[in-house]
Amino acid sequence: EYLCHVYVRGDGLAGVVIADSEYPQRVCFTLLDKVLDEFSRQVSKVEWPSGSPATIGYAALDGYLSKYQVWRHPAA
Repeated sequence: EYLCHVYVRGDGLAGVVIADSEYPQRVCFTLLDKVLDEFSRQVSKVEWPSGSPATIGYAALDGYLSKYQVWRHPAA
């Protein structure tokens, strides 16, 4: 019923999207690519291993999750 989409970059940064089986795989990986790319530009690589939501501020994630949360087929 749900799928786990995982994207691991060469620099060690990774992201996961859990979506229902109808949500397009291409959209999941577009979201992951955008989020990881922006995160890597805004947050120093030195902070990645030890960072947490309490120590790393990445406000753009909420906007991406809101935008991509509900997918509608273009024909709908």
